[in-house]
Amino acid sequence: MNEIKIGQFIAELRKEQKLTQKDLAAQLHITDKAVSKWERGLSCPDISLLTSIADILGVTTGELLNGQRSQSVTSKEVEKTIDNALVYAEKSTKSKTVSFQNILVVLFSVLLLLGIIVCSICDIAISGTFSWSLYPITAIIFVWLVLVPFVKYGGKGMLGSLVIFSISIIPFLYVMSIIVGNHLIMPIGIRMSLYVIAYLWCVYLIFRKLKRRKIIAAAICLLLTIPLCIITNISLAKTLSISTFDIWDLLSFAIIAMISIALFIIDYYRIHKC
Repeated sequence: MNEIKIGQFIAELRKEQKLTQKDLAAQLHITDKAVSKWERGLSCPDISLLTSIADILGVTTGELLNGQRSQSVTSKEVEKTIDNALVYAEKSTKSKTVSFQNILVVLFSVLLLLGIIVCSICDIAISGTFSWSLYPITAIIFVWLVLVPFVKYGGKGMLGSLVIFSISIIPFLYVMSIIVGNHLIMPIGIRMSLYVIAYLWCVYLIFRKLKRRKIIAAAICLLLTIPLCIITNISLAKTLSISTFDIWDLLSFAIIAMISIALFIIDYYRIHKC
């Protein structure tokens, strides 16, 4: 389907009807900018407007989709019209999805920006300069960088978010160490970050491999949290000279193991029942 051809056809019919872009837009209850975009082939009319546009311009929806008048209707023309309608509907749906995703990104960005503004105003009002507000501001910027791909593309943006997190977590910790002035943030943070990054990539790959068996994928990922916690505790114990495990750690491992076993059982019965 040729958007430029449809746009030129709409412009030609509009002029035949002696209508301006504003006149056509007013009858359709839209803006004249939208009509201008159609006629320049920059966008397509919403599928819900096709019948109204065709009625106003004195053509059929089939002729509108084909971008030309038809003297006679043949089976090939009918088939072509149906194909065009299907392609048009798909493009219209994608356009709506993209618009909705862009709105989500804008709202998400504005919300985080408001958080930065509020923190800055409160900090300056209380201390007369930027002090504690640098912590949340840095964290907000980091969260924005990591989550924007996921907010915009949903599940398809998960890989992008994971890549950005993997790349930016250590620079983020470095900035925080400068702001806080604590020399322990980097040596501890780098090790913890590497453990978390490895775990998150395992989770991503497991769910991608077992995308049709999400229950068992969740069970495996839950089990993986046990070695993650063990490695993390050992690393912290060596650095901070604290006890490696306590009763709460062991209790948590037991609960995680029981939940994982339950998920394995659920998946087993679900598969064999089918």
